[in-house]
Amino acid sequence: MSEQTTTKPRPQVATWAAGQTGPCARCHTSTCRYGVGGNPLCTTCRAARQEQYAHP
Repeated sequence: MSEQTTTKPRPQVATWAAGQTGPCARCHTSTCRYGVGGNPLCTTCRAARQEQYAHP
């Protein structure tokens, strides 16, 4: 018998400069808010917002 190991995908750690950190507009957790790749929503809130508009 052969034993297979399953690995769970690990979440990628986001890194950005301290000056680009700001609060998420929805849940107020720290996120990359300013500069290149900045967004007013964190990844969790952004996914929830996309899900909200995907199902009218």
